[in-house]
Amino acid sequence: MRWLKSAANSGSCARSAGNIAVDPSGACNVSVPVGSTCSAQPGPGGVGKGQTFGGTIDLGQPAFTPPDIKWSASAPAFPQGSLSCTPGSPCTIYALDPDLKTPYMVNYNFGVQHSFGSNLSLDVSYVGNRGYNLLAQSDVNQCGLSTDPTQCQSTAAGTPGRPFNTKFPYLQIINEQKNAAHSNYNSLQATLTQRTSHGLDFTAGYTYGHGLDNGSLNFQGQTPQDSTHQEREYGSGDFDIRHRLTVTAGYAIPGKKGYGQLLEGWKLNTIVTVQTAQPWLVLDSKSGGNDFSTGGSGFGDMTDRWNITGNPADFRSSANSIPYCAGPPVAGVSQCTQTSGIYFTSTGVADGWSKCMAADAAYSTPATSTLATAGCFVSTNGNSVLTPNALGTFGNMGRNIFRDSGFKNVDFSVFKDFKFRERFGAEFRVEFFNIFNHPNIANPFGSSNTSFLGSLFKSPSTFGCGCATPDVAAGNPLIGSGSSRDMQLGLKLTF
Repeated sequence: MRWLKSAANSGSCARSAGNIAVDPSGACNVSVPVGSTCSAQPGPGGVGKGQTFGGTIDLGQPAFTPPDIKWSASAPAFPQGSLSCTPGSPCTIYALDPDLKTPYMVNYNFGVQHSFGSNLSLDVSYVGNRGYNLLAQSDVNQCGLSTDPTQCQSTAAGTPGRPFNTKFPYLQIINEQKNAAHSNYNSLQATLTQRTSHGLDFTAGYTYGHGLDNGSLNFQGQTPQDSTHQEREYGSGDFDIRHRLTVTAGYAIPGKKGYGQLLEGWKLNTIVTVQTAQPWLVLDSKSGGNDFSTGGSGFGDMTDRWNITGNPADFRSSANSIPYCAGPPVAGVSQCTQTSGIYFTSTGVADGWSKCMAADAAYSTPATSTLATAGCFVSTNGNSVLTPNALGTFGNMGRNIFRDSGFKNVDFSVFKDFKFRERFGAEFRVEFFNIFNHPNIANPFGSSNTSFLGSLFKSPSTFGCGCATPDVAAGNPLIGSGSSRDMQLGLKLTF
């Protein structure tokens, strides 16, 4: 075991939720009237006692110099008073490989350009790259697979417990950052450019590509499901977009002199963006007690994935969660619900529990089945189901097999130019963003916005749900990408 530097968090610490929209660590915990302050509000002790700031984050990251750390099973690892790590309450530790290498990329491309007349040109290129020595995080002390929950804490030789329990019983998860990831990207990129001619100019770009890796090191840098096999995480990258089309265009309307310049100087502009879906990652959480791969002990990290029976395309994310079945029908009423809390009566979802039981029987025995504990998810068409992995096993889901609902946006603007003198002018603008008010829903795992709102199996009411537009999920409402329709007026003076 090798560490260059390390920092530890107590076992009771919570993860940050990712952004100010869902993690208001600097916000006041009560409503504050305009012109007042948080500290002036009545607190728990009464009027004048003051309010406290922040959310509910309980996070500690003390830093120690090497002489402070005692790598001995007979003595506490860390100086007491700063952090308490004991076999009964082990700590999670973060480490860096001392032989860490510099990640690097190799880029290559080949293109052909052709002109159609003097104003129109087409560029078609192959663009690719490969990444080597990329950073990845894995739990080098991950508990071995077992249907016996006690094995995860066992220090006896030969048991499938944590590899370093005997030597360091006061350490639990040991997440090490190392050069364990790689990536590759291949794409066809085409650009059609129209230079200004008869008042019209545009640029249209289309990309067909595929990015793969075995660890995107995206939001929170998730550990693999099986830290002993990083290569099994290989699949579409977090930011993989198979098709993307963008068009920017402008048209200067032919004008006519006179009438106070009202019939001249007008220009129409647009930006169109259409892209297919990005992957969203799914996870089971130790905090919910669903660490089924190690026997449900709750001593694993957020890595487990479940079993899928059917087609991953049936679980495309949306503004609602994926239907969740908590058990068999009660008094003839289905126990499958969605975000709204309604009970499904449609064929397919209504009998979802029976489909879940049939699928679970293919992966579990009565002694290892976890279906009754965790429930299951059913696609809205009823053709596919997600069932929890059996005790002591990993699920059959690959990484990033599900996709969100894609992105579509059209911006439009109208410009009007005025000329007052040779050196003085003005431009008045009316701009519409998402002019058709097309609803774009955030990625449940937050590939682009770190929202992390709908990727946990333990949260049925939000699982598979973007639950916000991308701008709101990223804590950047209206200004950020993917907002509802916005309009703004502008005036630019030139001299």
